[in-house]
Amino acid sequence: MCKVSILVPIYNVEKYLRQCLDSVVNQTLQDIEIICINDGSTDSSPAIINEYAAKDSRIKVINKPNSGYGHSMNQGLQLAQGEYIGIVESDDFADPNMFETLYNKAKAADVDIVKSNFWAQIGERSLFMENLSQEPYEEVISPKLRSKTIFARQIAIWSAIYKRQFLLDNDIYFNETPGASYQDVSFHFKTTICAEKIYFIKDAFLHYRKDNPDSSMKSRSKIYCIFDEFDEIERFLSTRKDLIDPFRYALEPLKLRQCEFHYSHIDDKFKFEFFNRMYETFINHSSDEYINKDYWREEEWQAIQELFANKEKSFYRYYAMSQKSKLFVQNFFGLLKPFNNIYVYGAGKRTIMTLTRIFRWKLNKLKAIVVSNMKNNPQMIADVPVMALDDANIDKELDVILISLKDDNQYSILYELQDKGYRNIVLMTNDLVTALR
Repeated sequence: MCKVSILVPIYNVEKYLRQCLDSVVNQTLQDIEIICINDGSTDSSPAIINEYAAKDSRIKVINKPNSGYGHSMNQGLQLAQGEYIGIVESDDFADPNMFETLYNKAKAADVDIVKSNFWAQIGERSLFMENLSQEPYEEVISPKLRSKTIFARQIAIWSAIYKRQFLLDNDIYFNETPGASYQDVSFHFKTTICAEKIYFIKDAFLHYRKDNPDSSMKSRSKIYCIFDEFDEIERFLSTRKDLIDPFRYALEPLKLRQCEFHYSHIDDKFKFEFFNRMYETFINHSSDEYINKDYWREEEWQAIQELFANKEKSFYRYYAMSQKSKLFVQNFFGLLKPFNNIYVYGAGKRTIMTLTRIFRWKLNKLKAIVVSNMKNNPQMIADVPVMALDDANIDKELDVILISLKDDNQYSILYELQDKGYRNIVLMTNDLVTALR
């Protein structure tokens, strides 16, 4: 038995595969096995896999006809012999110390799952994403005691390792809907609710690529697969009645977040049909005891109550928001295009999110992050220098400043900048931040 089995699902990723495999074979933790699952690739990916396997005996290769992500992952799980399971998707890559750090933490704390934050990879830039900010770091927690917050984060199954025996004991596998996407949703839910002990660490190791034009997240042919994931979660809960309370309460807001995310990303011609499916999913639970306000964010609770009360009004609100988002994006980047340099005011978490959205759209004009003073601020954020506003040498005619602060703080900074003579200023409002997702 090795310490960690690393699963690498592969389908037509020749552009990124060498970087991915280099990052895995060069891990500081040597006692690993690397399971490459080739899901019927038609590009040069199989040749690249064979090249690496010929040089490293730790690499095992599964070749199979194209059958989807879930089936690929389950094939890897069945072959794996490691004490823990890790995942590196083939368009992503890992820092060299990722699995040594996660494994040592898992052993020391004796937990089912160790999870870290991650890097958003936009081109050559790595941006720290604090995905776990609502959870305590460096301590063993029980998900059962944190069911109200444990799902209030991005699903990122690849920023963790999982005890293999824990997966086997709980019969946890991926959903194998043929050709489907988003099978990480049900896997994330299952592993979270079944874990007795989880350990979160603040560091980030996995670089999650957000600019891959071939990513399944941008595939419009698979937009209804999210509902298959909901069905799989319901099926799993029906077999584990000991876990229904309290996690069943947390499932409905998780469903809404996933539906809203996917609705905002699909083509307009599918929106009405998708909304109807979304409505049917929730109306069946409109009087359900598991619709518990304590588990919902305020804006989510308002959205679900409107959905129950007035389907037509709710649809037009969602549709109007999606159209507004398109206009926001077009106007926002059209507005920034003429300027020589972009500066972002603010050094907090919101700024990190703003940076990922700018880089995703390849606006390579970002000069610096500016703040009123440097006290308690870092020198760099995601390879972008942080400097005091007065030291930034901003051209007041040719450069632009984006104010990336919470809305209640933006206007005081806007007035301060205007008093200093800056005129090219854009407020990153909540609507604009949402539109840029």
